[in-house]
Amino acid sequence: MRRFFLKESKVELYAKEHVEKVYECYEEFEDIMLHFYNGEYDMVDVLTKKISSLEHEADEIRRKMELGFYEGAFLPFDREDRIMLTENVDKVADTLESTAFIISLSKVEFPSKFREDFEAFMDVIRQVVEALRDCIKFLEEDLTEAIKKAHEIEKLEEKADMIERRILTKLYRSYKSEEIGVVKLLEMKEIAIHIGNIADRAEDASDRVLIIAAKRRG
Repeated sequence: MRRFFLKESKVELYAKEHVEKVYECYEEFEDIMLHFYNGEYDMVDVLTKKISSLEHEADEIRRKMELGFYEGAFLPFDREDRIMLTENVDKVADTLESTAFIISLSKVEFPSKFREDFEAFMDVIRQVVEALRDCIKFLEEDLTEAIKKAHEIEKLEEKADMIERRILTKLYRSYKSEEIGVVKLLEMKEIAIHIGNIADRAEDASDRVLIIAAKRRG
């Protein structure tokens, strides 16, 4: 039994390390956006590589967690949800990496009239990722707080979705009024959708936290 709890404790520590690594990915992505606004693509490329390296580190932690699960950490009724939660959190890092790569690859000139909208978008995304980090930590320390953070993520995802729709609407209006061309429309649209996907993946993780909490409380 002692060995069982040691395995569980180790996986719980890995879970905190994992979500911290995901948050590091976000911090680098936030810097990418600042350089994107200013057309500083040399720095975008450098930071994209850094995110790729951090995402790889997050994958390594995830694999250690999965090994712990397969070796018997957590009871069977809890294990499957834990594995799915780990995968959901990891997908946040995956989405950050893929969004950075798209920005780096496109080299699209950022339309300055959209900066305020994208800054508002990124502010919400930051809140989402911070709430996810807290949610995972609270899962082992304070279940009530973990549930609160999960619901907070749901509300923030809705806010992010509204801003994404606003950006897409303005992009199409700009295209129809010939302020931007079709290539810029499509590239900016893809970037906006990918940024929104960061919040979507975080919400997937928060949904799994709520399932774990419900099972614990019976």
